[in-house]
Amino acid sequence: MEHVATEPLSRMTFRSLASALGVSTYSFIYHFGSRQQMVDAILEEAVRRQSEPALGVDIAAFDREQFADWYRAAFYRSLSESNRTSLRLEFEAGALEPIDPDLGTRITSSFRDWLAVVQRWLTTNGVEKKRAAVLARWLADTAAGLRFGYLMTGDREKTVSAFDVFLGAYLREAVGP
Repeated sequence: MEHVATEPLSRMTFRSLASALGVSTYSFIYHFGSRQQMVDAILEEAVRRQSEPALGVDIAAFDREQFADWYRAAFYRSLSESNRTSLRLEFEAGALEPIDPDLGTRITSSFRDWLAVVQRWLTTNGVEKKRAAVLARWLADTAAGLRFGYLMTGDREKTVSAFDVFLGAYLREAVGP
């Protein structure tokens, strides 16, 4: 993933990756079969890293504080330096998916999954379904915007502070004080 951090997906090739890692190009061809399969594997790892906090967790059963703690931890984890490459790949692939059918819809699907998780939690906590959809979008879009700001500035402290202020306001609006 370290090499991927410095190379746009559009320029990623077997040769460039093999050269950066000091292995033969044939190794990548043998392992992945095609450039598309290699890019798929890279994006799958990026999605896995971002989705890990939701695996095996019944988020819908959380009370307000449990949800806040869980979402805060997931957000903070997404800002870790070791996750920065995955974050960049998510934004790059997410921007390219609508115009490059070869990339598939992995990032878009992952985003929809996060929306569904939040919407399910909101409806379980008494929020009407249509309003829950809007509120879920507000949370996901704001968190994505804050992550994008972090990606551009590298200022984790200010991003975390902004997120904490937002999350408090969000929860008050979504489920009350």
